[in-house]
Amino acid sequence: MQEVNVARDVRRLLIDMETGQRGFIITGEPSFLEPWEIGRRTLPERVATLRNIVDDPQQAKRAEQMETDSLAYIRDYSVPLVDAARRGEGWVRGIPASEDGKRRIDSLRRQLDGYVTTEFALSTAEQADADNDYRRATVIAAGGLAASVLMTVLLSIYLTRRVVRPVRRTAMTAERIAAGKLDARVPETSKAEVGVLERAFNSMAESLQHHVGELARLSDEHAALRRVATLVARGRPSDEVFAAVAQEVGLVLGAEITRILRFEADGTATVTATWLRAGERVPTGTRIPITNTVAAPVRETGKPARITEESPPELPGSAYSAVGAPIIVGGSVWGAMTALSRADRPLPDVAAARIAEFTDLVGTAVANAQARADLVASRARIVAASDEARRRIERNLHDGAQQRLVALGLQTRLAEASVPPEQPPLRKQLGDIVSGLNGVSADLQEISRGIHPAILSHGGLGPALRILARRSAVPVDLDLGVDRRLPDSVEVGAYYVVSEALTNAAKHARASAVKVGVEAKGANLHLSIRDDGIGGADAAKGSGLIGLTDRVEALGGTMAMSSPPGSGTSLLVTIPLEIQ
Repeated sequence: MQEVNVARDVRRLLIDMETGQRGFIITGEPSFLEPWEIGRRTLPERVATLRNIVDDPQQAKRAEQMETDSLAYIRDYSVPLVDAARRGEGWVRGIPASEDGKRRIDSLRRQLDGYVTTEFALSTAEQADADNDYRRATVIAAGGLAASVLMTVLLSIYLTRRVVRPVRRTAMTAERIAAGKLDARVPETSKAEVGVLERAFNSMAESLQHHVGELARLSDEHAALRRVATLVARGRPSDEVFAAVAQEVGLVLGAEITRILRFEADGTATVTATWLRAGERVPTGTRIPITNTVAAPVRETGKPARITEESPPELPGSAYSAVGAPIIVGGSVWGAMTALSRADRPLPDVAAARIAEFTDLVGTAVANAQARADLVASRARIVAASDEARRRIERNLHDGAQQRLVALGLQTRLAEASVPPEQPPLRKQLGDIVSGLNGVSADLQEISRGIHPAILSHGGLGPALRILARRSAVPVDLDLGVDRRLPDSVEVGAYYVVSEALTNAAKHARASAVKVGVEAKGANLHLSIRDDGIGGADAAKGSGLIGLTDRVEALGGTMAMSSPPGSGTSLLVTIPLEIQ
């Protein structure tokens, strides 16, 4: 069965090339190209050998077609794909490139499977010819001497035991494999061609079982990667992503423990997530030394590493096979992911590559979290600077222009009092000027209050909201659950949310009453504003609600609005008391 063995070599080389180039494209590790290079050099010679050794005409055509398609796969797809990956071109990771490669490999696999199946069929046909020869010999020998009859009977018994029974056992085993029992094997008790058939059949069954198991493993791993990628894409908190990655890697690798570590400047590492098959895990946030762990060479080299490590405190005392891969954020080694298994059940050789696929997602999650934190901090600084500018303008108006207007009014009043009684027109003009100055002063006071109410700086959120409720054009039911000063940015943000909501209720909602609730609970300030107006408010149609949303989110908070037509408008706002 040389043809079958050569076909099996061709199949293995194709799988090695596909696995190597996919691994290189995903991880960028040149080591994945070693089996690919071997396959690229060896595959043309093996398919040529397969074409030369076949003697059946139909099989010869199949061998020629497989040679043509294999060389086309290398020339037209695999080599250009790897060259593009080396140049860093992004299309190699795209779905079209993957689907093209899968289509070509699947086609070659089907041709190889058809070739091997036909070879077995030809072998079976040869065996059937032998059976026919046997029956003809039996008919001829029936008229012979008794010794010939006895010899024929003995030969029949021999063939039954050595050929028919093994072939029947092989057929029954094939039926069991087809039914899903992939561990079924034929006892290798025969010799000669039947023995070769038994060994080849068992080899084929083992290969089938291995590849089915490998496909199941790849399917589980890809499902785990999709689950983690979904969490990252949805912007879930880093702690949730870390915990999911630790669990998924532990289950995929069959490890005893997995950890995600953040490297610290003093040479230690902080445990950000851990998964343990059994026992009590190290709490997140704990700092641990890494000198004698696999994390140390990962930190030094920035590359995956494998060592034999002594058991951590969470596991029984023993030697453990430890594998680690770096977590890269912004081009620097942020931390590492490690996995440990007992030394008598070491992690597979590809464990580091599998972990690296997950650490890429961890690095993305960390980078996203840092970017979000930087954005929130930047927006908070902008809001704080804006509020400070409002305070400064309000102080300048109050202490400068408004005071000068008051002084000018007093001086004008004195001038009015000094006018002789015989000049009433002049007295009236001065009185009108004083009234105008008082009006301008009042208008200026209202403008300064709109820019930044002084009572908010001096008395805090509670008194400022009480004054705001008294001045509202719509009656306000104020439920104030705050009896202390809050951070300035929180008070200013909450004040403007309530102020804008009351303005909207009076101008647009046609409300007859508004209920405002304020409560500082735990680490957050909670606001609820509900009116009985016409509803139908849409943040997309006005800048006021959009501005409120931006201000709240800049403080790290959230705002939810419900405004069904005819049922009033409700705002629920949560602002953290500790602004990051």
